[in-house]
Amino acid sequence: MKEKGKITKKEYQGINDCSRATTNRDLTELVSKGILLFNDVAGAGVNYALK
Repeated sequence: MKEKGKITKKEYQGINDCSRATTNRDLTELVSKGILLFNDVAGAGVNYALK
């Protein structure tokens, strides 16, 4: 994430070797805590960035 400035759900899932459900929970929690920003794009363009 530091290299690209953002991460996708698929990248997060691959790095952490977790299910889609866990990925969704983790990223949602990080957004709600203000650690990550969600780009508000639907579909394949969804990504998350450090705040």
